[in-house]
Amino acid sequence: MATVIDDNLRRRIADQLAPHFKGDFIGPDHPDYPKRSVVWNAMVAKKPGLILRCKSTSDVVAAVNVARTNGLHPSVRCGGHQVAGNGLSQGGLTIDMSRMRKVSFDAATGLVDVDGGCLLGDVDAETAKHGVIVPAGIMSETGVGGLALGGGIGWFSRPYGLTCDQFVSLELVTAAGEVIEADEKTHPDLLWALKGGGGNFGVVTRFRLKSHKFGPMMRIGAALYDAEGATEALRAYSEIYPTLPRTVGWHAAMKPKMEKLPFVPDHLVGKRIVMFITMWLGDAEDPAGVQMVERLTSVGKPLVNAMRVMPFAAGVQRIIDREFEDGHRYYTKEAHVATLADEAIDKLVAFWKTMPMDGEVEIIGLGGAIADVAEADSAFSNRGYQMWLNFAMRWDDPAKDADYMERTRACVRDLKPWIGKGIYANMLNPDENDRVVEAYGGAEKYAKLGRVKAKYDPDNLFRINANILPAGQK
Repeated sequence: MATVIDDNLRRRIADQLAPHFKGDFIGPDHPDYPKRSVVWNAMVAKKPGLILRCKSTSDVVAAVNVARTNGLHPSVRCGGHQVAGNGLSQGGLTIDMSRMRKVSFDAATGLVDVDGGCLLGDVDAETAKHGVIVPAGIMSETGVGGLALGGGIGWFSRPYGLTCDQFVSLELVTAAGEVIEADEKTHPDLLWALKGGGGNFGVVTRFRLKSHKFGPMMRIGAALYDAEGATEALRAYSEIYPTLPRTVGWHAAMKPKMEKLPFVPDHLVGKRIVMFITMWLGDAEDPAGVQMVERLTSVGKPLVNAMRVMPFAAGVQRIIDREFEDGHRYYTKEAHVATLADEAIDKLVAFWKTMPMDGEVEIIGLGGAIADVAEADSAFSNRGYQMWLNFAMRWDDPAKDADYMERTRACVRDLKPWIGKGIYANMLNPDENDRVVEAYGGAEKYAKLGRVKAKYDPDNLFRINANILPAGQK
């Protein structure tokens, strides 16, 4: 198989595409190449030999066909927000979905159609007009495709489940260049695999998703703690969280350098702070929501607590966009935990007190509707955990890479006695290919996914991802 596209191959591909492709043909000397050849994580230095920026499903078909014909394994880029940078191909072909950004809502069915290149912000902007949401992620700049196909943990997971749990049908271009619809009646095996199996099975050009009535306003609260109050607050969080109803989200972020946010006073900006965020996931004016937010923002001894009502789409979903903007060096480690033991909290606080890098250690509350779906009913695995622990580390100096990554790994190793099984496939780092089987739920589920892969992509054309080998391949 070819791995690098040179000038001759680029010209040959241009000739092959000429009658069929209406999108942008972006080689290294194209004016848009510098922008389209970088992703969120600046540690990813891949440079594609050719970027095909599609504007329609027929463009995607043409791109997939030209990849297969020329022996290229294409990467597929939506938002480019994945830490491993799998949206880019080193020297090869990248299929860029970013011109496919249409979102439409059907009031009669409550279903939302989302093009394969949409960002979460595109979806939220449209659904907010109709007083509904699709549960999806925690940042507006994340791509729907990567997030949803890997599962989709977000602010609304507790009442409504994962993004992939909202799938009604998906339009997909297979490795053979065929356009098919995956739903419960046609290709149910493929629909099952797409609910957490990532981009292994083809290019999704349209998602049809269930929506839920919400907003457009959200009641949100924040409580900020310094080093003296952090341990007590986190222990209270661990004790209280499992008792909460699904109508509330409660999350913690351990920040070495507090960002300027709407509820952060100027004198705490830049300080080492643990921030608790409370989200009422029902009617913003419900008195029960006011009481819950007041209760949870008063836990322990906060330096500051606040409550306000904000638009979800234009406010809450964009609250950490700037903090995790494109162009920094990012490294993540994550784990599922059933509960935060006192010893685990002590180790987390010790790490936070001395961490020299930016970013944050996140404790995302899970549970609720996520666990309503049986383990066997989707490719997404390990649904039973109450919390998701995510080390979202950020810095800019390449000379710090080895030190900062090892500091992060060491803390996770220290937490091993309290960490559950599995890993969120969307958060796999480039150095974690040995954990792919674990990410997909273990050997039995991985084998089932391999059989689906063999049916729809027998030659493993789509392999620039957390890859599932077709059954029978090694």
